[in-house]
Amino acid sequence: MKLYVIVMIHFLIWSAFSLAKWLSRSDSMLAKGVLLVICCYFAFLIATKIGFTQKKSFSVTVFSFLCFFTFERIFWAVT
Repeated sequence: MKLYVIVMIHFLIWSAFSLAKWLSRSDSMLAKGVLLVICCYFAFLIATKIGFTQKKSFSVTVFSFLCFFTFERIFWAVT
């Protein structure tokens, strides 16, 4: 159950990042990269605080990141 909650929270974080990236089209790539690092760290902290070890938190964060952005790319390629 913890994993499900963490993945849903991560998807909310990635969705907020995507919205912020879309709203700030004119920002530099550096600013978007800094925002991405902050979101990744925030997602990792949430997974750690809910009760996973650091290793499992890292792997869940990377997995949710890859899933979300892979499906986002596929969605925008299809539409």
